Amino acid sequence: MESPAFMDLNMHLPTLLVTSVMVNILIGGMLWAIYHLRQREQCFLLWALACLTFVMGTGLAVARELAEVPGAMVFTAHLVLGLSPLLLLAGIHALAGLPVAGTRRSARILYGASLLYLLGLAVGTGWDPIIARFLTALFSALVFSLAIYRLGSLERKPRLPSRILQTLFAVHGILMMTQVLIIALSVSGGSDLDLPGLLKLILINHLLLVNATAMALPLLVFTRTEQNLLALAERDDLTQLFNRRTFYREGERALEKAREEGSLLTVLMIDLDHFKQINDRHGHAVGDEVLGIVASLMTAELRDEDIIGRVGGEEFAAVLRNNNREAVEAVTGRLLNSIVEGGRNINDLPLHLSASIGGVTLAPDLGSFKDIMVAADKALYQAKRNGRNRAEFVPASASSEL
Repeated sequence: MESPAFMDLNMHLPTLLVTSVMVNILIGGMLWAIYHLRQREQCFLLWALACLTFVMGTGLAVARELAEVPGAMVFTAHLVLGLSPLLLLAGIHALAGLPVAGTRRSARILYGASLLYLLGLAVGTGWDPIIARFLTALFSALVFSLAIYRLGSLERKPRLPSRILQTLFAVHGILMMTQVLIIALSVSGGSDLDLPGLLKLILINHLLLVNATAMALPLLVFTRTEQNLLALAERDDLTQLFNRRTFYREGERALEKAREEGSLLTVLMIDLDHFKQINDRHGHAVGDEVLGIVASLMTAELRDEDIIGRVGGEEFAAVLRNNNREAVEAVTGRLLNSIVEGGRNINDLPLHLSASIGGVTLAPDLGSFKDIMVAADKALYQAKRNGRNRAEFVPASASSEL
């Protein structure tokens, strides 16, 4: 799949080389089949092509070992072998939703390195074929380094598939750099190491890595798909906040944890004021945009460890962990101000949006989570009765009376 920069071995190699070709054909066929079965996801096509180019490059390299071939074939063999890791990296970029060459910065690095690689092959192959092997190994190590960096930038959970691939690519890169060192020692004649034996070991390890990489690549994609499906089941489609069912589930967990730790827990109910009038006057499309804006404001104002959900049409809720009353009042004040400022004018429409908040801060041994939500809802209606665009809190004792 990836280029090992073909090497000279003082031994009969048909078994290893044929095994390498057959393994990559099988893996490429599997990835091609997955590409067709999974609505033609481009990453699988690129990875299948990476296997194909590796097979083509290996075949040309075998031909060079068996007979004298023109320099053009040597150049083509290494060119194709260098293309294989590039296609692997392009598949990772496609998975990340990036252009084939990646971001502007990585594209500049790839274009520059590829140009130098081509020029080096064009000049070095005719001068001494071993230079082509040296350049291919060095170029492959660079591409694997970029692949490790790109995988590290993917925001995906769980991180295990990315970590596995990063480890495999790191080993690939180390093998390529080892090969660079071996070739340099071979040319300089400054080493008594069994260089052909070391090169054979590198090839065997490469075959094992190809198999492991081929299994880890689909795992990365399938994990992403599973996470997307889970998000569809747990998230509100419009706001991407937790839906009502998931919010209650996570709230119960937070309550249990607070009980174990003996810490405080605050639940907020947030309702947009006069939201029905926005829908009636300006249409549901504007209303949907308002809900999305409010969700973004809540996400920005609250902390990452807080739980936020959309529990009704224009009703939101939040669970704030380990907060005292003063901190909660400060947060709700900022949130109310953000909604007023952010909803003053939307799409050139003077909406003058505001919200009412009801909350309850209590010791975790008082009531169930459902009871707490009922208490927060009572506080919300108290905020509505007292003039809206304000926050009201029900004392902990009021929750215990439920």
